[in-house]
Amino acid sequence: MKSDVEVQAAELLDIDNQTILLNRVAEITDQRILHLLGRGYNWDDGFAVPEAIINNPNCCLSTALELFYLADGVRYLKDKLDVEKSALEPWKCFITRLYTQIIQGRFKRIGIGFTPPLNKVEIYKLKKSLEPSEHIFIEAIEGENLTGVSL
Repeated sequence: MKSDVEVQAAELLDIDNQTILLNRVAEITDQRILHLLGRGYNWDDGFAVPEAIINNPNCCLSTALELFYLADGVRYLKDKLDVEKSALEPWKCFITRLYTQIIQGRFKRIGIGFTPPLNKVEIYKLKKSLEPSEHIFIEAIEGENLTGVSL
């Protein structure tokens, strides 16, 4: 049986009208719903919903990192200059803005756990090339595990 949080996130994913969905995302107060919505979101539908999630004041660091990786942020960590030359303007804007917000400490470390979706070799290589302030992208965060939840 699905929890109330899972049901609410699934209901949001079923909303076809983007304006209504964006308004509902802005009203979410439960960080778990934001996280599950981000994990279940169809990225083929654009960046408006992920933007709304990270702009919600209840978005935590784990959710921001999850969205960063879901949007192929690891590509940015590996080669920032290549990404900045990308012609994929909406993606480039989203990933660079989210990267900056994470580095600047905009998101709180509360509640939800996160494990970077990287293997040990990838973490090792990134650790050697990243600045110490960027290690936040390759460190696990303890908290409630929502990775096994499916909507």
